[in-house]
Amino acid sequence: MTKELYDMRTRFISILSIVIVLFFVVAPFQNLTTSMLEGYSDNPALEKLMPKGFAERLKEWNFYINSQWFGKNFGQMIPIIGIIIAFPLFAREFENGTIEYLLVRRSRRVVFVDKFLSGFLATVILIFIASSLPPLYSLLSAKDYDFSFYFKATVQSEIAGILWYCIGMLFSTIFNDQVKPVLASLGAIALTTAAGLIKALKFLNTYSYALCSNLLENGPIDVPYTIGIILVSSVLISVSYMIFRNKDA
Repeated sequence: MTKELYDMRTRFISILSIVIVLFFVVAPFQNLTTSMLEGYSDNPALEKLMPKGFAERLKEWNFYINSQWFGKNFGQMIPIIGIIIAFPLFAREFENGTIEYLLVRRSRRVVFVDKFLSGFLATVILIFIASSLPPLYSLLSAKDYDFSFYFKATVQSEIAGILWYCIGMLFSTIFNDQVKPVLASLGAIALTTAAGLIKALKFLNTYSYALCSNLLENGPIDVPYTIGIILVSSVLISVSYMIFRNKDA
């Protein structure tokens, strides 16, 4: 697993850097954001796009940071984080012809487990750090923060990230180059999001879950959807292993 963790160091550091920069583009500018929205409060077009009382609620620190971080900026990145970590896991080895070298030294099962766990840990750690930025910033800036929301949002963010990591990993086992898993994964995001616009297929749109929409409305964790994602992720892991186990080196 050491090799796998070393191989993804650049991706891990790059994603972490982008997340931290993005957070500090959002967190310190609550007053600026609210004042700008108040300046356009009489704009009829803006009133149609923005829920009633939204600008006023942004004056509350908890609503501002949670809606702008979990419900917008970071939330939109969660699927991308999982995909970026996953796409080269297996495809790069086949593309570079190094898979044969790995399989001489270790069994397919060990190679799969090492690669899966290294990417899984990287995804979980990245999302945990990103989810922890609002409470850490609140503590350092002496602002009151709702830690109950943080715990619930972290759970949903992690589960959503793991789902898209597993989807990216599946495509990485299918294809023999690193471009196709990225394109296929992004296509899956676009397809599921578009299909989710249909009422009967709303469950396919994972963004509502990743953006913690239910939590921002003071709701609990969406337990049935969480269980469903865990089950789907488990199936994706199993299918990925079967593909890798039977694939020609």
